[in-house]
Amino acid sequence: MIRNPDIRLDTEQIPEGMCLIEGKLLQHTARTHKIPFGVATRWLKSGKQFAHLTVGLIILDEDRERMIEAIENKKPTLVRKKQIS
Repeated sequence: MIRNPDIRLDTEQIPEGMCLIEGKLLQHTARTHKIPFGVATRWLKSGKQFAHLTVGLIILDEDRERMIEAIENKKPTLVRKKQIS
């Protein structure tokens, strides 16, 4: 699978013909549906340290509808309920 470029939103613009799909944990969904993507990140300052914060995925405009459909069709994850004693 061909990958799209990774983008640092603090210093770079989203390339023409591509769009940003905001959200976390979308890489697995994109891989499952064979949608090429790049990762969009921002610098996050925490005290004296900096870290990359994943903002979303960069995908081609032509793949946008497929990706939105894939996100909507994701199965909800099962949450284990705490048992009250």
